[in-house]
Amino acid sequence: MPVVEVVENNKMKDRSVRKLKKEEHIQTRKLWEEIFTEDTEQFLDYYYSVKIRDNEIYVIEDNDEIVAMLHLNPYTMRIGEQIYQTHYIVAVATDERYRRKGFMAKLLNHAMQVMKDRNEPFTFLMPASEDIYKPFGFTFVYNQESGRFMGTREIDSEICFVLADKQDCKDIAVFANACLKDKDIVTWRDTGYYQTLLEEHQSENGGILLAKRNEKIEGVFCFFSGEKKEIREPLFYEEKILRQAIFHITRTDTEEVLCVGYGTEKKPMIMAKVLHPEMIRDLQGKKVFLNEVV
Repeated sequence: MPVVEVVENNKMKDRSVRKLKKEEHIQTRKLWEEIFTEDTEQFLDYYYSVKIRDNEIYVIEDNDEIVAMLHLNPYTMRIGEQIYQTHYIVAVATDERYRRKGFMAKLLNHAMQVMKDRNEPFTFLMPASEDIYKPFGFTFVYNQESGRFMGTREIDSEICFVLADKQDCKDIAVFANACLKDKDIVTWRDTGYYQTLLEEHQSENGGILLAKRNEKIEGVFCFFSGEKKEIREPLFYEEKILRQAIFHITRTDTEEVLCVGYGTEKKPMIMAKVLHPEMIRDLQGKKVFLNEVV
């Protein structure tokens, strides 16, 4: 039953959840810009030209104005040996004028029911606050590793570093899935996954750096190259290759670079909600490797 609310003229106004048509997705950018002020124009240009191609957006409106929204971005997951389609919840936002009316709860419950009806095993998100999502049954499943590292001038002459382009993405995916084969729950990497990741990092003056030995990939480093450089989702077999990659990006061995996805520091990062317990009995305690991109 739709949520209703008494308005000033004493009429009842429908506040039901609506799924936007693809051509309407761009209409949520205004609310995104108002709520998530930390995101750059370049990132939003990327998001609203790439991610909205295949995501779902649910909204609540007032007089044809979008006042609350929730995005479901698709990710393919490998759980054990099985491959599942899941959705990552992002951009849960409500216009400040319409808060404390239960809109977020309505959007979350609606989206979770949609995913449950599609037999998706679970959904996941990166919470702004743990307390917001615990009442809905979300729990932390992934502690993100990170650390700060400096580059090294001790370059292995057999290793060369090249910037990836779209033609490399198939080979990157093969390398990545081999690196992550011991994980029980992992975001499945395919060609499209890395093509999207490449576009995202290029939108922030970065890209994907490949370490190659005899044309064979030995390391993959997604990086942002703004005022402060940052490496994300590094995959490699030897740490020295990471340090060589940092030197290639920074051209110095004195600048520390934040590496997200590798290091000794651990921070709870991703929460998940199991939608079908019979499909996955226990997320906690599994070896989980999830992405942090939207």
